[in-house]
Order: sequence, then structure tokens, then C-alpha cells
Amino acid sequence: MVNLLLSILLPLSFILTDTTKLHLLQDLQKDLGQLQTSERHFISDNSSLSPSVETVAEDLQLFSLVANLNLSQASYTWQEQGPHQIHRWRLDEGNIRSITQIQSIIQLDTVVTQRYADNKPPTQQHIRNSFTFRTYLVSTASEQHKLYYLTEEEQGLLAYRIGEKQVKITYAASKAGLADVLPDFLRQLDNLTATL
Repeated sequence: MVNLLLSILLPLSFILTDTTKLHLLQDLQKDLGQLQTSERHFISDNSSLSPSVETVAEDLQLFSLVANLNLSQASYTWQEQGPHQIHRWRLDEGNIRSITQIQSIIQLDTVVTQRYADNKPPTQQHIRNSFTFRTYLVSTASEQHKLYYLTEEEQGLLAYRIGEKQVKITYAASKAGLADVLPDFLRQLDNLTATL
């Protein structure tokens, strides 16, 4: 009986532990790896005339420091709002006061009409896809949401912000439906983060 109970509870404890895990380091490694192995992206940076994968890598070192923080003494909370799972770690000491991880699973099922300039008849395309976005917000003692990082599980890094510096990544071959789902998702995210 005890063995049966242990065989049921032990796997559950690993599942429950994983839900409280900060995924930032894994996302950083995945996203930077994708950018370094592909040349099919465009980097927009409001602080540089010549942004590159190297400048992005330098910026991401700051996020890496956050990802490697010891959160064992942080207070942890979790809540769900619609398709968004919000994980928050609050720290009482140091410059970083909170780290928020928002995982959003968005389903897309739509028909897109494509019109052509050369008088071809329009075509319709049915797009059905699933998107897993992770957003990270880091608040310091002096500024709320000073650091912002947005990634999509398959597509990779989409945007980040460090203070006033804003960087956006656009891909030549983006995931089907990303352009359709992203504007509404970003509006939802803005409304959600305004309450955090």
C-alpha cells in the first residue's frame, strides 16, 4: 500500500515542482541559439543604428543574471487569468524586487483572405495553430517592469526591453498565424500587466 502511494505521489511532486520553475534561462538559451544559427530575421533597436545578434547577446546577459538568481528565499504566488498563468517571485532584499513569468497559451482558428495586386482572384487560407508565449517582467526597487522579455516557444524571441531600450525581432519565416494572433495578444498582455 505504501509503495503504491509513493509511486503515485512521487511523479506528482515532480510535476508540481516544475510549475513553479522560472523558465527564463532555458528560453534565453533557446532564443539566442536560434538567432545565432539563422540569418532570416530583422532586429529593430531604438538605441542603435546597427543592431546585430552580437548586440542582442550582450543585452541578454542582463536577463541571464536574473535567470540565475537564487529564488529559494523569494515568496512565490501563482494565479490564472483566462489563458494566462502568472507566476511571481517577490524578493525582500537586493535591487530586484520581483520577477513575473506569464505563460499564455493562445489557440488560433481563422480564415485569412489574401488579395493580390496583379488582379488575381483572392484566395482564402484556413489557419489553425497554437501559440505558447512566455513573458518575463522584472521590477527593481526604483522601477516597475524595468526589464521585459517576450518569447514564443517555437518562433523564439519576439521582443525585449531594458529601461528605455526597446528591441523587436521580426522573422522572414514566421510561424503560421503569428501576425494574426500577436496584436490581440499584446493588447491582452498590456491590460494584464497594468494590473500587476
